[in-house]
Amino acid sequence: MTQKDVALKRHPLNRPPIEGVIALLFTPFSKETKRIDLKSLRREVDFVLDAGVSAVVACGKAGEFESMTPGESEQVLDCVLKHVGGRVPVGMGIISVDLDRGKETAETAAQTGADFAMVKKFSKKNLPEFFGEITERIPVMLYDQTNEGNLDVETEFLPLVREFNQIIAAKISGNVYSFGHIKEEVPDIPLICGWDVFSLMAYLSGSDGVVAGSASFMPDREVELHRLAQAKLWDEARKLFYDEMLPFISFATPDPYAFSVSKLVLHWLGIFDSPLTRPPYANAPDWMQEELRILALRMGLTN
Repeated sequence: MTQKDVALKRHPLNRPPIEGVIALLFTPFSKETKRIDLKSLRREVDFVLDAGVSAVVACGKAGEFESMTPGESEQVLDCVLKHVGGRVPVGMGIISVDLDRGKETAETAAQTGADFAMVKKFSKKNLPEFFGEITERIPVMLYDQTNEGNLDVETEFLPLVREFNQIIAAKISGNVYSFGHIKEEVPDIPLICGWDVFSLMAYLSGSDGVVAGSASFMPDREVELHRLAQAKLWDEARKLFYDEMLPFISFATPDPYAFSVSKLVLHWLGIFDSPLTRPPYANAPDWMQEELRILALRMGLTN
């Protein structure tokens, strides 16, 4: 991508376009899950930044936004912002909300210093009103899903992107076969794949990056995959993705154990003191943990 191409892309104020590898940070809790483990969170931030990720998102769905109080979400964001120290853009997840909670969280994110918010609306009702209010408060990475289903590309997604210039990136998790079409329609917006399993296919069809939980537990591999895709070294990219990434990602995306599986890797690496999740997310049963540990060892994810 040339400097001219970058200049034409939408971006947060005083930041480059949000593309490349964006790590969805997991939120570590204490062993009884009653408080945020800030020491483990700082270790996670160091882990992903050392691997070369382009940006991070705190309190996304993978960060268990839905299980935290507003005060806890602000605590996590504040910790991440201070530890990142401006090295990469920091986003705040605003997940499964409608207008009142969305405005409140967007204001908190902006006041705390987040560069953007990754926003998933709960319902499909009043989409323009909702995103108009949120984008007045903070630049938005638009999630192409709601809790009621995917945003229709033609009648819902594209009208929002065209109307609100403060939508500065889009997380494509539902309409994953639409990268090429969306890029033709709105070439100035970075399109980021939000489904870890599909990331290689997304690069082949025009994605500008990934925003993924796998970028927090195997950040070096996600960064290398992006490099290979940018260089169009597709045979090397396929070998990396199919042999060294996808077998574990396949277990780290399906509910109800997706976040537990991911946090287990961070625990085995010594980054998280505890891998426990909070309801509504479930912790993987012992038999599954044992098999995942074997797989992680075979893939060189842990020692």
